Amino acid sequence: MVDERLRRCRTLLATQGVAAVLVTDAADVRYLSGFRGEDATLVIGAQEALICTDARFWEQVRAEVTGFTLSAVSGTDLVTHSAAAVADLEGATAALGFQGADVSYADYRKLRRLHRGRLRDLRAGVTRLRAVKDEGEVARLRRAATVSDAAMAATVAAGLVGRRERDVAWQLRAEYQRLGAEGEAFAAIVAAGDHGAQAHALPGHRVIAAGELVVVDTGARVDGYCSDITRTFAAGAVSSELRRVYDVVLAAQLAGLAAVRAGAHGRDDVDAAARAVIAAAGYADQFGHGTGHGVGLEVHEAPWLGRTRGDRLEAGMICTVEPGIYVDGLAGVRIEDTVLVGEDGGEPLTRYPKDLQVVG
Repeated sequence: MVDERLRRCRTLLATQGVAAVLVTDAADVRYLSGFRGEDATLVIGAQEALICTDARFWEQVRAEVTGFTLSAVSGTDLVTHSAAAVADLEGATAALGFQGADVSYADYRKLRRLHRGRLRDLRAGVTRLRAVKDEGEVARLRRAATVSDAAMAATVAAGLVGRRERDVAWQLRAEYQRLGAEGEAFAAIVAAGDHGAQAHALPGHRVIAAGELVVVDTGARVDGYCSDITRTFAAGAVSSELRRVYDVVLAAQLAGLAAVRAGAHGRDDVDAAARAVIAAAGYADQFGHGTGHGVGLEVHEAPWLGRTRGDRLEAGMICTVEPGIYVDGLAGVRIEDTVLVGEDGGEPLTRYPKDLQVVG
């Protein structure tokens, strides 16, 4: 697996016209090398591959990493050490790719001063190597989705009315630990009533009242890989207006799911399908975010499925489909699944029921 990932990375180097790449993004470091620690960089050239880190992680590298030579950092910082490693590996004037989005301006200036060759920002080139998942990654993502479904079920079974948002969020976290996950993929969103009109509301001391909708957005991390699911619940009986909003979002989510397949475009097909349903119902201005994003080692990664940014989908990609409506002063509704892209359609990995559940 490491050999195949290195091969694809080296193909990227050739197409970008650089002799080596300095990989600093932690998720990319893990993807390419298997290293799960922090404070490490990779230097990948046409023939050799180095992992650079300090004494805190040397034994961890030896235990976890194959296909890379340990370049022990001692008495200097990672950028200085890595620049010297590139010079040793490819020559001081070799063209070097770097990850501009992950390098601070101070480190960029240092790299520019230390490295006499041409520097080229590869932008998302290395990160996009992760977009299509292999069988092992899909299996981990399936497990993460199964865990998030189970955590959602256990948490909702404890009821919603009379509980604080933050207590519901804390139970989700506890359920992940009970179910054997590493933890949350991200801090859970639990938002009731008009608080749900904030798409990324922070759960607080607000007590969930009868008659409100409650947005619950959560995900598990299993063996490094994430899931992402959102369900909206009725805390007791809700008004016909709230039920109508829910029904529109559910129809939009089903339309977006139906558009997912290899060859479809995240913006022109999936986002457009979901957005059209919401617009036709008169809520176009209340759907302000994109319909989805990729999921993997990070909970937000390529591909993108939005109204302003979209990618062509390929079989083996994992993405979310998560339209929503947010009405200021009233409520929010979002329904989201993590989905495996196939040649003939999408397979939802999160399977918790989507019909509006009335929870006491």
